[in-house]
Amino acid sequence: MRAERGLPMKVEWTDDLLIGIGIIDDQHKKLVERVKGFTKAVESRDMAKIEETINYLIGYTIQHFGAEELIMIRNGYDEFKSHREEHSSFINIIYDANKSLQKKELTQEKLEALQELFLQWIVNHIKIKDKRIGEQII
Repeated sequence: MRAERGLPMKVEWTDDLLIGIGIIDDQHKKLVERVKGFTKAVESRDMAKIEETINYLIGYTIQHFGAEELIMIRNGYDEFKSHREEHSSFINIIYDANKSLQKKELTQEKLEALQELFLQWIVNHIKIKDKRIGEQII
């Protein structure tokens, strides 16, 4: 994750995002690329790309969180319940974004807030919460 002076924060895949579980790391890499594309789409106001990313995230959240939660349950991960609550919260954000998209209520301000939320999710959830899964399970 890096910030450019005077510009919104940008996201790049770096090895410090690896948690050590191959399938999860592969999915995280794809998420980072999508968020990177979303950031560019918000900056250029490319609604087709914004819609594509939100639609991708609908499927991604269900598939990815399901895979992560299965790993946590099978391995008796001690913070499963709180981790799952974070996943549910993010799913609700994606749901709300999709509803706003359908109603054509995604203003530039809302899109920039969503972009910031996606970037913060990558930093706070993957680098901290998901990293702990890898540390405990591997």
